[in-house]
Amino acid sequence: MKSPFPSQAVAVFLRDARRELRRRTTLAAVLFFAAAALILISFSLASVALPPGDRAKLNAGVLWILLFFSASSGLPRSFVREEESGTALALRKIARGEAVLAGKFLFNFLLFLAIAAVAVPLFCLLQTWSPANPWTLTIVLLLSGYGVSFVSTFLSAIVSRAGQKDILFVLTALPLLMPLLLPAVEATARAAADPAFAAIDPVWKVLLSYDGLATVGGMVLMRFVWEG
Repeated sequence: MKSPFPSQAVAVFLRDARRELRRRTTLAAVLFFAAAALILISFSLASVALPPGDRAKLNAGVLWILLFFSASSGLPRSFVREEESGTALALRKIARGEAVLAGKFLFNFLLFLAIAAVAVPLFCLLQTWSPANPWTLTIVLLLSGYGVSFVSTFLSAIVSRAGQKDILFVLTALPLLMPLLLPAVEATARAAADPAFAAIDPVWKVLLSYDGLATVGGMVLMRFVWEG
């Protein structure tokens, strides 16, 4: 008899966390990519002169490009690693697909937060960009990072047994994440430029609705993806 859903999800999360702490390959690769991209972006934008309002929008867009592609270099590996190591079949026998998705999502969400914790302060420092409302910016990163991490984890399960996994992931992730990334960029720009950016705003409804729909849809469809 299989253990309860929470126990399975926690076990999957701890398994991935122990493996990453032992090897540190994913975290190192993602942080190296983020650092290299930050340096290139800083040199490219150093000579761009824009009004403060336009500068905030540019920085917000570039920041989310950086976060998305940095995450894309590490998050899709969650299920692909299982197929490559030959452990996916054993995992299917002992855990429900929904629990595996939840456990791997939790690990990927923490990985995204680690990327953001390094990339965002460095980006602000190198671009001499001081967000006017840092707490609101933090909430935007948490809500948007949740959606990016969940959808990336679910897509990883879909492409894990396909050929050309990396290309297929990017081709499917961009259209699915665009409804999240566009309001995330807008909210980031407003949080950075407007100290009075209120917690009650239509953009929060969009971010929360996306996260909720993605979670429900992923959990409902995961059984078919996992057992198919």
